Amino acid sequence: MEADQPSTSSVSLSIDNDLADEDLVLNDESAEIARLQLPEEDQPQDKLEPLEEDERIAKIDFRCSACDMHELVHYFGRQPPFALGIKYLEDTYVMRDPFQPPPPRWQSKPEYYIAMGSKCSSCSKVVCKDGACSFYYTRTVCLPCGKAELKDWPVEAQARLRKQLEDKDK
Repeated sequence: MEADQPSTSSVSLSIDNDLADEDLVLNDESAEIARLQLPEEDQPQDKLEPLEEDERIAKIDFRCSACDMHELVHYFGRQPPFALGIKYLEDTYVMRDPFQPPPPRWQSKPEYYIAMGSKCSSCSKVVCKDGACSFYYTRTVCLPCGKAELKDWPVEAQARLRKQLEDKDK
């Protein structure tokens, strides 16, 4: 006989579930959403920066005068803010490594970067760091200026530049 009658605990449980479902039924859903919204002055003001102010977007135009390589870079100067502890001896075009994910904004940690090029210290033309376009010995020079100034350099630098010019001609 006890098996035929439902237990009182299961009956009360089903009644509680029925009441809970009735509480969730809304007659006016949009009014309920508006009621739950924070007032305008209490809402957090986390606005995203406009694209013009985002330092993660490359905006500086870099074009090598020798090979015509064109790229947008993130920084021109001596001390890129995203490459912590790095200070170049001359102004350099630097870009963040496009193959690495950026670190979160709130963490100041060094990022991978690529030094793309610099201005020739003699003629001020923009040249990339490729061996066919520029030569670096205490400063960056384009290869035509390097040829012209070759005799003014130390013997080691002359040998390195001559080797680089031979490799370029091959």
